[in-house]
Amino acid sequence: MSGISLVSTGLYHPEHVRGNDWYINYYASQGIEVKGLLASLGQQNRYLINNDSENTLTMAVAAAEMALEQAGWQACDLDLIIFSSQTPEYLIPATALKIHHALGGGERTLSYDMNANCAGLLIAVEQVSRIMMSRLSCQRALVVGGDYLGPHSEGEPFYHSCFADSAVAVLLEKSTASEGVIDSEFRVQTSVINNSLFPANGLSSVQREELSSRVKFIPFDDAVCVDVAGESIEVLLTRNGLTGEDIRYYFLSQMSLGNIRKICQLLNIPAAKAPFIGDTYGYTATNSPFIAFHELKKQGKLSRGDHLVFWTIGAGWQSAAVLIKY
Repeated sequence: MSGISLVSTGLYHPEHVRGNDWYINYYASQGIEVKGLLASLGQQNRYLINNDSENTLTMAVAAAEMALEQAGWQACDLDLIIFSSQTPEYLIPATALKIHHALGGGERTLSYDMNANCAGLLIAVEQVSRIMMSRLSCQRALVVGGDYLGPHSEGEPFYHSCFADSAVAVLLEKSTASEGVIDSEFRVQTSVINNSLFPANGLSSVQREELSSRVKFIPFDDAVCVDVAGESIEVLLTRNGLTGEDIRYYFLSQMSLGNIRKICQLLNIPAAKAPFIGDTYGYTATNSPFIAFHELKKQGKLSRGDHLVFWTIGAGWQSAAVLIKY
């Protein structure tokens, strides 16, 4: 039985670090308290772009170059390049084509963008794995996720104080071994479809309204996401004849340490099996579960053959749970 191997990953983040005190003081001067929010989310520091030369494109290219170097590949070896972002640097042409150009991709390297908000990179890896399995000529793929929400979220306390900037690249290769994506479970529930909007009033209004290019966020109770995460993970395990003990790690959305702890309690998972890196990196949106994966891989804590569960959620909302054999 063939599979799709996760060959290597690359991570890029800006050098500038901003801690919680900056946000606490910034919003306190406006009569807004965010200390409790940051404590509940578990954020401590986040890497942020603070210059005019970096953006999602430059971060994506840097992350991709790292992944390619680690694998010993050239960009011309790739059959597919997918870029996942809710803040792409370009809409025309597709930012994936810009990445293709910067890396020196081949003429037969299909390249396009996709967007599933904060669930983007995980859904992209799952979907690309399916494409590779069904397309004979697709042997190697690059999937990159990157977001840069800072310029669009100032004045919106939740987004502004929580989100951070980064890009993660994942290289996939068709393999003769039974590995890669085993199964997935998606859930969509649109009761909060208008609670997170960017641009706030849609692209058609960008030229007519001064603040239309900003993020609009209406707080809502995200407890339902925890229940859905638990249900989805249990479905994956049951459907594939696995138990919680068979899973080496759970790479969950890094939005909230509190939610990670609740999911662990719900599934009776030891905290050590669900790593949290949001205190170091902040919340990195589309790629947050893969930053946790990248960190543990870098630390030598993963072995080939490990069963891993990834789970995250995107605005609107959309839940994605994926079972992977590393």
